[in-house]
Amino acid sequence: MEQDIRFCELDGRRIAYATVGEGPVLLFGGRWVSHLEEEWDAPSSRAFFEELARAHRVVRYDRLGAGLSDRTLRGAPTAEAETAQLAAVAAACGDGPVTLFACSCAGLASSRFASAEPDRVRKIVYFGGYASRDDIPDATRRSLVDFVAANWMLAAQMLAGLFLPRGSGEEIEALSRAQRHAASADVASAFLELDLASDARAFLPSVMAPALVLHRRGDRTVPIGRGRELAALLPNARFVALGGDAHLPWMDDQRDLQRALAGFLDDAAPVESNGDSPLSRRETEVLRLVAAGLSNREIATSLVLSEHTVHRHVANVLRKLAQSSRAAAAATATRAGYI
Repeated sequence: MEQDIRFCELDGRRIAYATVGEGPVLLFGGRWVSHLEEEWDAPSSRAFFEELARAHRVVRYDRLGAGLSDRTLRGAPTAEAETAQLAAVAAACGDGPVTLFACSCAGLASSRFASAEPDRVRKIVYFGGYASRDDIPDATRRSLVDFVAANWMLAAQMLAGLFLPRGSGEEIEALSRAQRHAASADVASAFLELDLASDARAFLPSVMAPALVLHRRGDRTVPIGRGRELAALLPNARFVALGGDAHLPWMDDQRDLQRALAGFLDDAAPVESNGDSPLSRRETEVLRLVAAGLSNREIATSLVLSEHTVHRHVANVLRKLAQSSRAAAAATATRAGYI
């Protein structure tokens, strides 16, 4: 796969965005600092996006001031301006609703967009996100912002180590270098100031889209308690704690993450529309996850069902397909085109 980089305009300025894959749009919100080409050249992040692009049109963009987008800021960034950028990229993707993937601070603009334009958002995945960072004292926040502005090279190295606590020296240096290439010290500090000061708690209750809130238990950049608060404020959210401590989704073990995403991002057409299938829509969803290797407990978590209910669905599938094992049922359904 190769990404396709394009540009859209907002108030006469160019926003760079990249697409890869085909299918329903999975739009990544703008992270702190990013560079579309640097991210694509890094093996771990590229593999992550390519995996998602197997079933989706994955869209990413660089915030104005960073990466391949116009690199100058017109004054301090604002929450309203960040939301407008997300809306501009969503519009460039077409008229239909999109699924948002919001990593860390991207959840702020993503939530505002979903609240303001609910018809444009199908679902939201939050990863390492938060509603506010009022757990950081004002003096500490100010010191961190000033540190980034005054010594960007050292600050980028320190933050890379925070994002990747168990990263190798080579990985941390690569991330540090990518951050410095993505934005200047002034832009990075301005973004950091906005991202740490913003508070989404007032409008999160009006975000009605189904949401999956994922957070690694050992995340040192955004403590897991911030993720639990975010999930509690969203009316239709499910919270899933993942193992590991990396703040970036493409680092650490990917199995738990991909399993959590499997049921939530499944956009395949309901199989019951195929008159040849004896399975109900829910039985089809369960069997797809069985075929993906998930246990009953993992399927229950993914589909927000009880384990007993999943067991009953599996039993029904075995009976309807006249099979004695889960593997045989999955193989039979695949050959018949049911899943």
